[in-house]
Amino acid sequence: MRWWVPLLVVVCILGVGVGTVLGYVNHILSSIAPPEDAHTLEEEIQTAPEYKGDVVNILVCGIDYEEGRTYGDKQSNDGMTDMIMYVNYDLKNGKMNMLQIPRNTLVGFKVTCDDTTGKTYKASNGQINSIALSNEEGIAALADVIANNYKLPVDYYATIDMEALVKMVDHFGGLDVYVPQDIKDGKGSILKQGKRHLDGATVEYLVRQRHAYANGDLGRLNTQRYFYAALFQRVRTATLGDIIKLMPVVQNYVTTNVPAKDLVSLAYSFLSIDSADIMVAQTPVCSGALFAPKPEKNFKGHSVLVPARQEIADLLNQYYRVYTGEVPADQLNFMDSHPHNDAATPANVQFMGQLDNQANEAGAQ
Repeated sequence: MRWWVPLLVVVCILGVGVGTVLGYVNHILSSIAPPEDAHTLEEEIQTAPEYKGDVVNILVCGIDYEEGRTYGDKQSNDGMTDMIMYVNYDLKNGKMNMLQIPRNTLVGFKVTCDDTTGKTYKASNGQINSIALSNEEGIAALADVIANNYKLPVDYYATIDMEALVKMVDHFGGLDVYVPQDIKDGKGSILKQGKRHLDGATVEYLVRQRHAYANGDLGRLNTQRYFYAALFQRVRTATLGDIIKLMPVVQNYVTTNVPAKDLVSLAYSFLSIDSADIMVAQTPVCSGALFAPKPEKNFKGHSVLVPARQEIADLLNQYYRVYTGEVPADQLNFMDSHPHNDAATPANVQFMGQLDNQANEAGAQ
């Protein structure tokens, strides 16, 4: 049964005009499309034509505000992509592999994408999270850099204002999220370990707080996975009323260049994926460069995470290049002016089914 059949039945029962509802849906879908003059993704960085229909690769980014900001005050928006997720959706086999790229991954102040579009992009702080903000191409520039540096094709992108998380969670009446450790901010606030029912503001605290971990942002990325798992579970049980309530959030806080017809199809097919077939990993980094105070371990005054070349290549070849073929480690385009020979952090490969089980076991205690 197609996704819209139950919707039309409900609409008819309620006596609401089908055309009105479909018109509203079309309005929402058109409103989240990028402006007509927005920069497009170049053909050079997209999935090869022979694999179209078998796989789709989407760059998902959370646009963040400065800590201490006032929501609604756009002048305080630093606009950095502080959540960067590469999603490889294997439509043919019903699997999804997600890749977390740490926000302060080193790219240098200028990145020349010789292997894709040939363009050069700026990064104001030398980190990957500033690329979209630093260039007029916006998120298309970030997609180009990821395609060039990691040898990963990008077909589409989706951006979400991080403020939307608060509203989304509150629309769902909160989420049951497993908190893997006590999270303290050093100012007296604490979120205790265990399975918790969290409102939007507490979820925001959970996904933003990175100073509570010995390994900084890497610890935050690992904790964020439990939020994703809880959100995925909740979305699978969403009612028509839930979806209608979420439409204004989507309209106001999401932008994507996925065509409307494909967006609906992808969203519906996602609901059929077993959580055991949704994997998440993070790009390994050189552990000796983790926020080290010595100047030679920083990048011109900026604390950075240096990509671990060989370990990243191994990870990408195993999980993310099913349709592109293996790329040798020496073809990954990370800058060579910083050492890449320290011990590497783990990719921490996990499946959503594992995270669900862990959360359920914690809730049963």
